[in-house]
Amino acid sequence: MTNINAFYPQRLKGWALGLNAGGGNIGVPVIQLIGLLVIATVGNTAPWIVCAIYLVLCSGAALGAALFMDNLGDQRADLRAMGKCLKFSDSWVISFLYIGTFGSFIGFSFAFGQVLQINFLAGGDTPAQAALHAAQIAFIGPLLGSVARPLGGKLADRIGGGRITVWTFVAMALAAGVLIVAGTLDDATEGAASGGIMVAFVLGFVALFLLSGLGNGSVYKMIPSIFEAKAQGLEHLDRAEKAAWSRSMSGALIGFAGAIGGLGGVGINLVLRASYSGEAQSATMAFWVFGAFYLACIAVTWAVFLRVPRQDEVIEPAATA
Repeated sequence: MTNINAFYPQRLKGWALGLNAGGGNIGVPVIQLIGLLVIATVGNTAPWIVCAIYLVLCSGAALGAALFMDNLGDQRADLRAMGKCLKFSDSWVISFLYIGTFGSFIGFSFAFGQVLQINFLAGGDTPAQAALHAAQIAFIGPLLGSVARPLGGKLADRIGGGRITVWTFVAMALAAGVLIVAGTLDDATEGAASGGIMVAFVLGFVALFLLSGLGNGSVYKMIPSIFEAKAQGLEHLDRAEKAAWSRSMSGALIGFAGAIGGLGGVGINLVLRASYSGEAQSATMAFWVFGAFYLACIAVTWAVFLRVPRQDEVIEPAATA
């Protein structure tokens, strides 16, 4: 991701970062589909075949990298940049927002299948049948979320990362509301979830996947924009030095925010486990927590990046021109 950031001008960074990361994110539904293919071909008695397939794919990727990837001559690793970038409050805000987007994508990639499996079990499926039926649906969400990530970056290039991000969180809060309503109705009825409630669960999760993909792209677009704007205030640096400083800070934050964002996946699964362990033994409490977190992300995005016009949002049209 850091190398991709160095290849493209400011006006194209959202699209480039989104396309690169979207290609990586699509690995989630791909491995789910490979698992289904293995089960359909040889049954569930040889899971090692999935690992064997990935050994071949990883070897091909390593060979391609060795033969065709080029280093950038003017790029140097600077571990000090990590400490420097974390001195800016914006870096911590971006990391927090990325918990809400990338963390949601990673967490729901596992949780979606688990919620479906629990409902299929309640409907009378055996554990093996429930797992298979859940897997046949669960890959759709990560697939759509991966495809949406470049679109989020492209929209952020045109409209501004902050604006796309805040509206994405608004829509995610509404999607969480759909899950809350569906979960509440399911809790109020005995037995397995009805067909209508299952449809609401699937639609709510798929919407969250799509929106988290859009938000992934728009949040990462904000990173180079923020440091490009800050670089313009460093009067003691010439133009080339400002560009190098911006690139170094952006690269460091891209790595740090990606790591912190992954913690959101841990949080989602911990919250779901706590929710199912409660008296109600349902995911409804977890859905309330997700909705409240997205409301907090809306407030933070608006307060930090939209309440007062920021230079990094203002300079994007100029960069495009």
